[in-house]
Amino acid sequence: MAKTVADLNLDDEHITVGVDDTLQEGAKRMMSIQGGIVIVLNDSNNVKGVLGTNQFLKAMSQAVDAGEAKCAEWMEMDFLKVHQTDTLKHVLSEIKKRSPQAVVAVDENNEFCGYFSPSDYTQATSLVGSLAQLGL
Repeated sequence: MAKTVADLNLDDEHITVGVDDTLQEGAKRMMSIQGGIVIVLNDSNNVKGVLGTNQFLKAMSQAVDAGEAKCAEWMEMDFLKVHQTDTLKHVLSEIKKRSPQAVVAVDENNEFCGYFSPSDYTQATSLVGSLAQLGL
């Protein structure tokens, strides 16, 4: 009865962009969501990196031409990839060990299927704690 990554709603708090898309396009997409991050994908729907507010600010502070610079040039590559079948207990343990900038979920084909957001982390911690109290 262990809860897995697939038990969470990982469809919110992110938007995707391609590695060859410009920072300007990434920023436009990020503006279309409340909070969250931009997941950078290749043509095979594999996660290559993430862009958060810090990456956009760093690029702007260096006077980068956002209409020319590519997302791949500025993305953060410190992300933890988890599978839908991974237990929440295992994922929480890995997050504690690594403290990645982001956690992304992939399916059996290693294709992106969701972003494990800070609110998902809170929900997972609560679920694991509840199951432990029930002895499950």
